[in-house]
Amino acid sequence: MKKLLWKLLKIIDDNWGYTTPLQERFHIGCKCKISNYKTEHTKFEIGEIVCIIETGRYDYLVQNNDGVKCVVYQFELN
Repeated sequence: MKKLLWKLLKIIDDNWGYTTPLQERFHIGCKCKISNYKTEHTKFEIGEIVCIIETGRYDYLVQNNDGVKCVVYQFELN
């Protein structure tokens, strides 16, 4: 149900005036892609699929299929 509501919100709200997309919270075990808004210290490529292994207030510890771990900000994930 939450996923449906987020999709509807993304259709209705264009996030005018902000450079990053709407920021929804992710949970441990979620599979996400690295967004176009990644920072230069992020080890992953844009579009790479990562799994969230730890959450923080505004950042996440993620791991890719090769076992590489990195802390990324919330806006760096889709």
